[in-house]
Amino acid sequence: MDFRKIEWIFLFVFMGLNIFLFSIYWSNQHEQNLVTNSNQREDIMRRLENDGITIKDEISEAHQEGYYLSAEQDDFDSLVSDAANQTIAQNSNVSDKVLTNYPTSEATFDLKKATNSFDRLMKDKAFVMNGEEYTYLPDISKKDDELGKIVGAQSYEGIPFIDETSRITLDIGESNDQEQVVKYTQTRVKEIEPLREKMALYSQKEILNTLYINNNIPNKSTITNIYLGYFKTLEVREKNVYVPVWFVKIKTSDKTTQIEKVNALNNQVITNNLVPKVENP
Repeated sequence: MDFRKIEWIFLFVFMGLNIFLFSIYWSNQHEQNLVTNSNQREDIMRRLENDGITIKDEISEAHQEGYYLSAEQDDFDSLVSDAANQTIAQNSNVSDKVLTNYPTSEATFDLKKATNSFDRLMKDKAFVMNGEEYTYLPDISKKDDELGKIVGAQSYEGIPFIDETSRITLDIGESNDQEQVVKYTQTRVKEIEPLREKMALYSQKEILNTLYINNNIPNKSTITNIYLGYFKTLEVREKNVYVPVWFVKIKTSDKTTQIEKVNALNNQVITNNLVPKVENP
């Protein structure tokens, strides 16, 4: 037999076998991708419902935009050097960049009209420094029949800082049958600047799916709140780095409350992450 013909026969058989094996491999991969995509497309709302998980508000699929931000924390040195702040300084003390003030003049507050009361006090330059920078945050404020902790924070392009480094907390008590501010604490960031261009953020629905597949949402729980804010993720000497974070408040079946945090830029759960501190970059 002509060895040349035998070589050609083996070549065609080998090529045919490769094509056959590749077609099987491609078919399997295609089927696997279909299954994966099908699982990814399976509605997270249906999966939550099947596990007895309820949601108080509608879930958005909108993609907002945000930044990596850099900022410094104010140490309130200007409090003692600026004559305009002397009324505040007399009733305040500063420790570890946290200002604590005990108002001596009447600072009434109506918990039923918290937004209006908060905005009014923030405009009072004899009551608080840089108050116009702070916006009322109902999602993390607490109100009950006896007292309240009303929280506000600075914002950057409409997204507030949900972080202890930028916050004012008004302690509301009752005095002379009136609700009044009996104390407030204040922190502030300054020299806020973006480190990168604005980026698209993951949606509420996408981050809920991430929490679900990572078993961060207990069965038979209630998702009471989802809100977005800048959160400190890195400290480099005097500079802090902030990223947009989705906060998900969950009330479990045993009535305890947990708050999960998801990085809105990369969709990673950061609930238990510690903030790295770099002294000498």
